[in-house]
Amino acid sequence: MTFVLLQSIQKGGLTYKGDPWHKECFLCVKCGAQLAGQKFTSKDEEPYCAECFANLFANKCATCQKPITGFGGCRFVTFEDKHWHSDCFNCVKCSESLVGKGFVVIDDGVTCPNCAKN
Repeated sequence: MTFVLLQSIQKGGLTYKGDPWHKECFLCVKCGAQLAGQKFTSKDEEPYCAECFANLFANKCATCQKPITGFGGCRFVTFEDKHWHSDCFNCVKCSESLVGKGFVVIDDGVTCPNCAKN
């Protein structure tokens, strides 16, 4: 829920979605952190800090279970309903990176073709 304070902005304000905000009033709707000058994004017109958005809405990596976000140029791999950080998309047996390579799905993990043969 967004609250609006009806006081004039003398200095240090910002504009979000066409509306003026005091920088101290522009807050993450989940944790209340100030967003002015920070990385943030929105969902359903509500602003979230990067951390809250990742924890609430981002897909989780099938290997490390951490959120996968687009912040910081994060690269990722998606196959069917699973997602991995590129650095986590490795063979479960030999740990070889599978990014840009063929792989075999066995149970809940992915393996390189060589390990799948064994």
